[in-house]
Amino acid sequence: MQYMEHLHMLVDNKIVWLFVWIVVADIITGFLKSLVTKKTSSRKGTDGLIRHGVLLLIIITLYPMLDINGFRSAGDTLIIFYVLFYAVSIIENLGQMGVPVPDFVKQYIYKLSDEYVHEDNNKEVKNGTRNHD
Repeated sequence: MQYMEHLHMLVDNKIVWLFVWIVVADIITGFLKSLVTKKTSSRKGTDGLIRHGVLLLIIITLYPMLDINGFRSAGDTLIIFYVLFYAVSIIENLGQMGVPVPDFVKQYIYKLSDEYVHEDNNKEVKNGTRNHD
């Protein structure tokens, strides 16, 4: 019964909502990136949705247990950790769509670095999948 009370309290938890909305934003920007870069794949999209769904399920299951046992701050830290990773993913998606990303941010995000872009272009040329627009 105590678990269900704590589970219900997630509705009012701002950190949990931040996590949910950043996951939604990552899904949307990832899909838009696939359209812009013309690399839309149902398999990749489905795999991503499954990963996001499983992570949401884990957080929603684990957080109340941590809260009950007095480890709410550990739950908050875990969620903030994932929020930061999702924020990086969103910035990567935006950058790969051509949205300007400040250089001081780009230098810390590998997928937006010149090295990554060069590697990705070489893979496409090697595999014959380079888009010649």
